[in-house]
Amino acid sequence: MSAQEDAFASPSFSLWRQGLQRFIDVIPHTHMLEMQVTSVDEEGVTLYLPWHPLLSGDRQRGLVHTGVLSMLLDTACGASVLTALPQPEVCPTLDLHISHRRPGIEEWPLWVKARADAVSSSVVFTEAQAWQQDGQPLARASGHFARLGPRNTPPGFADAMFAGLAESDESPAVPPTPVMAARGSSDALDPLLLEAGINDDNLAPWIAQIPYAGQLGVSACRDDEGLCFALEARSSNIGNPMLPALHGGVVAAFMETAAALHTLSQSRQPRLPRLVNVTVDYLAPAAVKPTRARCRLVREGRRMVNVDTWAWQDDEATPIARARMSYVLDPA
Repeated sequence: MSAQEDAFASPSFSLWRQGLQRFIDVIPHTHMLEMQVTSVDEEGVTLYLPWHPLLSGDRQRGLVHTGVLSMLLDTACGASVLTALPQPEVCPTLDLHISHRRPGIEEWPLWVKARADAVSSSVVFTEAQAWQQDGQPLARASGHFARLGPRNTPPGFADAMFAGLAESDESPAVPPTPVMAARGSSDALDPLLLEAGINDDNLAPWIAQIPYAGQLGVSACRDDEGLCFALEARSSNIGNPMLPALHGGVVAAFMETAAALHTLSQSRQPRLPRLVNVTVDYLAPAAVKPTRARCRLVREGRRMVNVDTWAWQDDEATPIARARMSYVLDPA
């Protein structure tokens, strides 16, 4: 057995960290965000996402877009899958369930740790946690990934991850997490923005308050069936450059944006929705082409709203993904 084959059979944590960083660097979306693999150990894979203004999901309240957490958790879970297999394989996300404990705050970096807690011949089971302050999780996730096997993995996939790497104890330079000072936020809706979205039937001013949605290329319009959302075919949204295909986290972020805006525009008494949990089922690879989404309010109570969202590309009858979300509404 060659030295390289032996490395594949039992890579060191150092080689895995470097290999996963190389893997993340070739993914356009995570490379753009400067995501870093800070450690790989017995407990899983840890990723670091530095703060950037485009990660904002709510300029008015100064909050991170929940879709950023979906993208980060999906990436981390996918990375942990690779370390759990005898040899790296392509493993697409089957589904992702995220429970949101508290919102992420602007200007502070994000961390996530993921691990594969079970591996079968066809599925890898993962779990992850994201945070900004130690001991205060923002969100927890569980995800299932399909094993396609070596035959369906592009030749040279493992070689590309590890070729030329050498053992190293060096870790990436990560700035210390700043001390989080107490900060206030406004839960009041800007009446002018609210009027623009509802009375003028134009959600563009709302989307302009969501920088991450703008970065993804999200827009809204109305057609014969009602409110419809669109995601531009941007190369920066790619998560699998081999197919290529959109990042699963980007698809989730698009659907979360659509559901939040739909809820705000369709509620009996418009109030800001706060995401409690989301489950995304990935039904087909998302090609790099225009993507559409539509939503339906399943139930609207005094404080809770349940929303179904589906995304498609060629035919609305054959969605590429579906999501179920629960929101709590801020007091009127």
